[in-house]
Amino acid sequence: MKTVLVTGASGALGRAVIARLQGEACYRVYGASRQGADVSGFQLDVRDRNQLVSAINSVEADLVLHLAATFANDFDEAYSINVAATRHLLEAVEESARQTRILLVGSAAEYGVVRSEENPIREDRALAPVSIYGLTKAWQTQLAGFYANRGMDIVVARIFNLDGPGLSEQLFIGRLQKQIEEVLAGRKSAIELGPLSAIRDYISTQEAADQLIAIATRAEAGKVYHVASGVPVTMRTILSRYLIRNGLQASIVREDATLSNRSGYDVPAIYANIAATSQLMRK
Repeated sequence: MKTVLVTGASGALGRAVIARLQGEACYRVYGASRQGADVSGFQLDVRDRNQLVSAINSVEADLVLHLAATFANDFDEAYSINVAATRHLLEAVEESARQTRILLVGSAAEYGVVRSEENPIREDRALAPVSIYGLTKAWQTQLAGFYANRGMDIVVARIFNLDGPGLSEQLFIGRLQKQIEEVLAGRKSAIELGPLSAIRDYISTQEAADQLIAIATRAEAGKVYHVASGVPVTMRTILSRYLIRNGLQASIVREDATLSNRSGYDVPAIYANIAATSQLMRK
């Protein structure tokens, strides 16, 4: 039986991954999150190096799925969680001298400026992030490469866009879900969103969990793999699906560029080449 430690366990993706792992008899699963509730085995603030070292040494995991992250547009917070915490985690595993595999979760935001004709994006495309989140995730990927070159067993799962319940309101789906909930409860009369013409690649949290576990258990060390559907879809199409699902009319939607939560350059179209991940899923 393999022991697995999942950070960020109380998030939407963390819950989906843990549920999937717990459905297999071959895994002993420990969840860790700052909240330390529900699916989490214990409380862990990944910004605290001592807590990370203690967690690594006490769990003695064969596999670590590092899902803890922040989408905050605050440089200090993003750096402390997405970069510094990852460094401390990798140091702790290296110092433990255990043969532990580590999966780090990256983001399509690492690619930054992408021309439409460059799609579908391959994993080896140069990174050119245009957001704080994308920048810190790109640094995390560089950390992965640095420690992999030192002999550590690390893979990177670069996620595109998630669709499912309980997502952060800093993401389009989470913000849309929150507003639909408020409209249905009578607390709000309109859904207010930024421009909806952008093309993205969405995957359900359940499918993402399956891909993450396949990458964590079957992928080649030191490589990057996409977690995505490979299917381009406009944000407007995603909105329409949610409106139909909840019996709402498009007339209640207000679309305005000033309502966007995406600062700086907004990539018009980005979706993934998932050939490498699809091959893993077939194994």
